[in-house]
Amino acid sequence: MLTNAYDTPHVRGDAEKLNLFRNSRKLTAILPIALVAFMALSLVPVTHAYGKANWQVGLAGTGVFPTGGSFGFWGWCAFVGVSSGGDGDCQVSQYLHLVGIFTGTCEESFSITSWAGTGGTFVISGTVTVVPVSQTAFCLSFFPGSATFTGVDTGIPSAAGHCNFGALFGSPRGEFQIQVTQIS
Repeated sequence: MLTNAYDTPHVRGDAEKLNLFRNSRKLTAILPIALVAFMALSLVPVTHAYGKANWQVGLAGTGVFPTGGSFGFWGWCAFVGVSSGGDGDCQVSQYLHLVGIFTGTCEESFSITSWAGTGGTFVISGTVTVVPVSQTAFCLSFFPGSATFTGVDTGIPSAAGHCNFGALFGSPRGEFQIQVTQIS
């Protein structure tokens, strides 16, 4: 039994078509705006805190001491310039666990103000911030020695390639690897 004129199949179908038409008009109005916004954002150049890197470095190492304990680090660096420059960034995380003696975990954030790679390794100057602050002394004792540094040799080769140093540290079992990539 029909209760009003809008319950008839013919009229109800037209009403649904009308709502669908209104929704498609909204979509038709919104879609071009969304596309223009997307295109505008995709054309904005990506910005970096330190500019376009010409060198990228990845490094990682781990070790286990036979007497108990372990250490490790992982990080990356980006340098702006061909053979030297005034801009760069490094992020390095490290840990040291000596059973019953010491445990420390931290991250260093380097702001490189100058660097050179002409002597076979990257030599850097700048500042470093440590997180957590309570681990600053521990973290800086490994590298670079202080929160402000000048002319510190990183030991990272300044030539593109992969270096597998194996168990570089002698008695600990582990690995140490560096990947250096030059971007033209």
